[in-house]
Amino acid sequence: SAMTACGQQEQEACGLSSPAVAQQEVGSVSPASTCAVQEPGEEAEPDTVLQVGSEVFRVDRQQLAGVSPYFRALFYGGGRESTEERIEIRGVGLAEFRALMGFVQTSRLPLDRQNVLGILETADFLQLEKARMLCCKFLERELHLSNCLGMMAYAWQLGCLELYRAARGVALTHLPALACEEDFLYLSKESVADLLSSDDLFLPREDLAFEVILRWATVDPSREADFLELAGHVRPECLTLSYLGELLASVKGSDPRARLICKLDAQPPPRWTALGSAPRKRARETLFVLGGPHDRGKQALYQFHPRSGMWQPCAPLQRKNLTQYAVGAVGGSVVVTGGYFLDEVVWYSVDWVHVFLCAEGRWVEGPPLLKSRHSHCAVGRGEELFVLGGSMDAGPVADVERLLMGEPSWRSCSPMVRAVERAAAVSMGPCIYVACGLDENGDVYSGIQRYHVLTDQWDVVSYSPLPRYDLLATVLNGALYLFGGKALRLDVETDEWTVLEEVCLDRKFYTGCSAVTGQVYLLGERRGNRALPNMVLLDPYTDTCMEIEDALPCPLPIHGCVTVRVTD
Repeated sequence: SAMTACGQQEQEACGLSSPAVAQQEVGSVSPASTCAVQEPGEEAEPDTVLQVGSEVFRVDRQQLAGVSPYFRALFYGGGRESTEERIEIRGVGLAEFRALMGFVQTSRLPLDRQNVLGILETADFLQLEKARMLCCKFLERELHLSNCLGMMAYAWQLGCLELYRAARGVALTHLPALACEEDFLYLSKESVADLLSSDDLFLPREDLAFEVILRWATVDPSREADFLELAGHVRPECLTLSYLGELLASVKGSDPRARLICKLDAQPPPRWTALGSAPRKRARETLFVLGGPHDRGKQALYQFHPRSGMWQPCAPLQRKNLTQYAVGAVGGSVVVTGGYFLDEVVWYSVDWVHVFLCAEGRWVEGPPLLKSRHSHCAVGRGEELFVLGGSMDAGPVADVERLLMGEPSWRSCSPMVRAVERAAAVSMGPCIYVACGLDENGDVYSGIQRYHVLTDQWDVVSYSPLPRYDLLATVLNGALYLFGGKALRLDVETDEWTVLEEVCLDRKFYTGCSAVTGQVYLLGERRGNRALPNMVLLDPYTDTCMEIEDALPCPLPIHGCVTVRVTD
């Protein structure tokens, strides 16, 4: 079938030509950026002429066949073109084809908001997978509340699953705000139901699920029956009395909302009335922050609920003179590993493990580490906790350990490529990433080390353009974010770095960082030898970077900040 360049309608659906998005600065991506892959194309002698419109391109068959199943079939599939030296390519745009042929030769692809959709569709048609991935990663950086629904539909149509998941992630973490966008009103009943039924949907309170359905249903009287079906995704037992009271008081007899509520009262969804059915649970994410001076008899643990903005004190860690430990989250637990301990007059590394059981609200002792260490990283993945690098009393080590929660002991893993301490680490997909840190010579290491969990192998996936130690790291919608002096975003698949130009993050250093429900929280700004009780909320999908002063009730400095996912 003939494939044409992206039209204005598709650009508007993806939000790339609307004024709100066109003015948006996503990191340091300029209106025209050049994307590069790690391995440049090899020099090749042209032996075939391809014609697109009035322009001809001299190409090497073997080179094109090596990067594209489309060209492999065209040149070596046994068809008429296999024996021709001049072949006309139909159904593609000239500018897009020219850009992609240049990419095959140089591994550089100039992308901007005007050409990215056309190049993506052409790359998809020609089955140029690397170029297709670069386009998708560009669009991921352009994701915004105002275009995520259009991007979801577009990505699904082209089979760009990573882009689809990222766009859907924005929708699921911003649904109440998204319901105020005009695009939401045109969603199908099935699409609304898909969002409401997802285990990854995060809502501050159940009332908003009902509000989302009401807004969608009142647009068209024909959606009355759909409203009754969608209401089945709401947990009526979790609706607040204040909301129900306000809802009943606000509706009038002629109000479409009143008609829907009366209909619901007469015909409640089967899920609301079914006897013995288990109540539907919703997942939510919450922050646990551990902090306080190390010379106190205990260090305070607080739980922060981002949607309500409420802080809740938890049982403190009963340890004195312990510092430079690592805090990780695994399952429903917060785990403190290792550290540097002062025994009267001598500091030394320890192998201690302390586990806070969030559901039970108490601390228990875990199995000791195989090697004592401090200034290391701890990362939870599934039901396993990984401890990486750090320093023993003799200096930095590359050793890695893993613990399956519930087992009596740790197991050794393959060591890191470079021994580092005071690095940052995150888990993303099937891998763990360790960013920068100090090496055995006390120098700043710029590499981003990657650990493949299933194969127990390490490699270096990238190098930071602004390397530092004591960085903070988190993951948001499949991208790695680093904070410390500058805010950086790394697409690890394409090795593309972006600087987030935010005034409240420039030349700032924080003691805690974690991503929660599609937003990043940075806690406790470091200024010299002290920390401030402030908090920065960064939401790249709503153009929010807001500092909240005196926001932290927990004592400083912060030693650990992790996100725990729970259901209720």
